[in-house]
Amino acid sequence: MRSILSKALVFIAPPFWGGVGVGLLNSYAQLFFSKNKFFAVLIILVTFLTPMVGLGGLLAVIIVNLLAKLLGFAEENIKDGVYGFNALLLGLALAHQYHFNIPFFLLFFFACLLLLVITVGTNALLSRFGVPFLSLPFLFTYWIISLSASHFTNIQINELQFFTINHTEIQIQNPWIAFWHQLDKNIHLPLFIHTFLKTLSGILFQDSIVGGLLIVIGMLVHSRIAFSLSVLGFYVAYIFYSAFGVDVLALNYHLVGSNYIFMAISLGCFFIIPNVYSYIMVFIITPLLMFLLLASNQFLALLNLNGFTFAFVLIVIGFIYFLNQRWLSKYLHAVDFQYYSPEKSLYQYLTAIERYKNFGKAKFKLPFWGKWFVSQGYDGKITHLGPWSKALDFVIVDDFQKTYQQNGTQKEDFYCYNKPVLAPADGYVYDIISYVEDNEITGVNTEQNWGNTIIMNHLNGIFSQVSHLKKDSIKVNIGDYVTADTLLATCGNSGRSPEPHIHFQFQLEPSVGAVTFPYPIAYFLENDELKTFEVPKEESVISNIEICALLADSYALKPGKKITLRNEKGAFIEWEVFTDAWNRTYIYCHKTKALAYFINDGTMFYFTEYIGKKNTELFHFYVANYKILLGAYNQLEMKDKFPVSVFNLNIFSWLQDFFAPFVIFTKYSYSSALQEIDNVFSPEKIILKSEVKKQFLGYTYSQKRYNINLKENKLNGFEVIGKSKIERYEIVL
Repeated sequence: MRSILSKALVFIAPPFWGGVGVGLLNSYAQLFFSKNKFFAVLIILVTFLTPMVGLGGLLAVIIVNLLAKLLGFAEENIKDGVYGFNALLLGLALAHQYHFNIPFFLLFFFACLLLLVITVGTNALLSRFGVPFLSLPFLFTYWIISLSASHFTNIQINELQFFTINHTEIQIQNPWIAFWHQLDKNIHLPLFIHTFLKTLSGILFQDSIVGGLLIVIGMLVHSRIAFSLSVLGFYVAYIFYSAFGVDVLALNYHLVGSNYIFMAISLGCFFIIPNVYSYIMVFIITPLLMFLLLASNQFLALLNLNGFTFAFVLIVIGFIYFLNQRWLSKYLHAVDFQYYSPEKSLYQYLTAIERYKNFGKAKFKLPFWGKWFVSQGYDGKITHLGPWSKALDFVIVDDFQKTYQQNGTQKEDFYCYNKPVLAPADGYVYDIISYVEDNEITGVNTEQNWGNTIIMNHLNGIFSQVSHLKKDSIKVNIGDYVTADTLLATCGNSGRSPEPHIHFQFQLEPSVGAVTFPYPIAYFLENDELKTFEVPKEESVISNIEICALLADSYALKPGKKITLRNEKGAFIEWEVFTDAWNRTYIYCHKTKALAYFINDGTMFYFTEYIGKKNTELFHFYVANYKILLGAYNQLEMKDKFPVSVFNLNIFSWLQDFFAPFVIFTKYSYSSALQEIDNVFSPEKIILKSEVKKQFLGYTYSQKRYNINLKENKLNGFEVIGKSKIERYEIVL
C-alpha cells in the first residue's frame, strides 16, 4: 500500500508543484487581475471564513489545474491561473449553494471537467476577436449545473449559506465562523464603507467586513492604482443606485457589486494603460453597466438563474472589441504586454514613449569621417527651398570659420575637396551620375544641377542621395550592396556648386533630385553634444560617433556567451546570454532566475527591462550599465530615466502610485560617463562611472554610484559604491 501511495505521489507531485502548485496561487490572485502571491494567500484566507465554501473553491482549482495538466494543456496557462480563476468562482458558488455529500462530489468533479472544456473553447473563440473570456466559463458552467441540479433529488440546497443567513444559528454550529462574525459585530462603520467591504467579501461568497478589510490590504499590496479604481467604480455605482432609488445593499448580494469593481479594474488599468482618461471612462461606463446589470438580472431571474458577473463580462468584452476597431489609439491605450501590475504597465509605457520613441526608425549616419560644418540646413535660404527644403550641405571649416586655405581660388584649396564620402547606412547602389566635370571656383553648372550623384536604396522605403561628388572618384557600381561607412566617392564641386561641399538628402523616390523627405540622423555629435535621432542644425559642427574597440568588444554580449562573476566572499555567480521567442536578447542569472533584457545597436548599449528580485548582482549590473555609449568621450555624459517600478517599493513610490495616472513627481534618474582611460587613441583600460538619483518632488533622497571596469577587451568587473562600503564584483570569464 505504501509503495502504491509513493508512486502516486511521484506522479502527482511534479505536475502539482511544477505547474499546478504555482497555478493554484495565481488562480486566486487572477480573480482580481493579479499574480501577487501575498494577495492570493489573503484571498484563500477570506474564502475559508466559511470553511466549506473555501474548501469548495480550493478543490475546484486543484481539480481543474490537474485536469489541464494531465490532458496536456499549456503549462504556462496553468501556472498563470488562466484555467483556475473560473474554477475558483465555480467551486465557491457550488459549495455555497449545495450540501456536501457523495452525489454532490460526483457532480462537482464533472462540473470542473465541463468548466475546463468551456474555458478552452471560449478562449479559442474569443481570442480570434482579440477579447478576453473573463468569467464567461464560470457563468456558462454554473448555469448548466444549476439548471440540471434542479432535477437531482440527491443534490440538496444549503439554505444556511445564503447571504440572508441567520448569524446566530451559524455561531451555534461553527465556532470558527462565530469568531469572525463576532469581529464583524465589533466593527462600526458608515454605511458606504460597510457596503464596500461587504461587497469585496461577497465576491468570494462571504458576508464579512473583516474579509473585505483583508481584501483591501491585499489590493493595496498588489496595486494602489487598482485599489483606487475599485473604489471609484463601486462608489460611482453607489451614487447612481442612490440617485435612481435602487437599494444600495443590493450591491452586497450575488456578486452584484463585483461587476462594478471588476469593470473598473479591468478597463481602468488592466487592459488599458491607466491615465486620467481611463478614470473618466470608468465614471462614464458605470451607469451603463448599472442599466445592463439590472436588465440582465431581471431577464435571467425568469430562468431562475443568478446573473453574477454576466453584466461585467458583456460590457468589458464589448468595450474592448469596440476599442480594437480604432485606427488610432488616442486617449485610451491598450496594454501591449501584460505585467499583471498596473503600475509597471503605466511606468513602462511612460518610459517607452520617451526612451523608445525612435526605436522603429532606421539608423542613418552622417556620410563622412571627422568634423564637418553644416553650411545649409533644412529650410535653408539659398537652395533648400520648397519641395527640396529638407536637405543638408556639409563643408569643413578651420578655426576662423573659413572653408579654404591660401586664397581659395582653386578647388584644391578647400578643406573638404577630395575628402571621403561614405554610405550612411546599408543598402544597394541604385543610380550613379559620374561624368560631370568639377566646376572651377568662379563657375556654377546650372544645366547639370546635381552634378555627380549616388542614390542608395536602403530597402525600407527610404532612398538617400549624395551630390556634387568629384568626377571619376566614385568607387561603387550600380547594383552593389554596401554597408554603412563604405567609401562611395570623394567630395567634389560638380553641378550647381559654387564651392566644394556635400549635398545630402533623403527621399521616397529613386530619381535624381526627387522631392526631399525629412529624416533624422541616429547618433551624432553636434557642437560636442550627443544628439540622438535629430536633424543637424545649420551652422553647427557635427561628427559621427567614433566607436571605441574596447567598449564595443566589452559589450558585445552575444547569445550563448557565459559570464562568471565572483564577489568579495569568493562565491561564483553564473550568467548566460539568451534570445527569447520575440528575438529579445537578455542576460539570465542561473542562481536567482533573474533576467535583464538589453539592446546593443553598435553605438549604444542599453538595458530595456529587468525581471526578478532587486537585491541581486544582476540587478546592480543592470542599474550600473543602464545606458552606455560605445564611444570614448571625456566630457560626454549619458542621461536617462528609470521607470518608477524598477526599484523596490518605498513610501515615496507607494504615494506616487496613487497619483501616477495623473502626475509623476517621483523621478529615478541615471547618468554615465567616462571616468578614466589609459590611451585615448587605443585604450587598453577604461573605467566608466554611473550614478542613480532617486528624487521625490525634486528632493534627492537617495543616490548610488557605480564603477565599471573594462580591460583586455572585456568587462572586467564593477563596483557598487555605497555610503559606508564598496561592493566589488569581478568578472573572471
